[in-house]
Amino acid sequence: MYIDRNINQQEYPYQGTFYTKGEMVIPDNGDLFGQSTDGGEAIILETACDVIETNRSFSSGAISAGYDVYFPHPEGVVVEIERGMMFRCNALGFHISGMVISIGASKLGGVHAYVKSTEI
Repeated sequence: MYIDRNINQQEYPYQGTFYTKGEMVIPDNGDLFGQSTDGGEAIILETACDVIETNRSFSSGAISAGYDVYFPHPEGVVVEIERGMMFRCNALGFHISGMVISIGASKLGGVHAYVKSTEI
């Protein structure tokens, strides 16, 4: 009997989005409790990706997790992803969101981003 463990394996099985959030500003009416931004989010890149959890911790009520995100490098295109941008992905029903901590080229011909997610 032969079991093919890679039968459903895809290189980039998920769809991820890199984006920036709008800046928080004080509204003209002075309402500091109103959530006001200067224009919302701006999508920088939507791409096929693979997400792997690398670490997690729970301390003093804060939950933290780190993820490695791999995605293909479009040929001839400059990737505009920078530290501090946001990332979100729905990986088989698990919602992953966090901030880009580092980014670089992978030796497999794609791009590697490290994303940190923290919730209180």
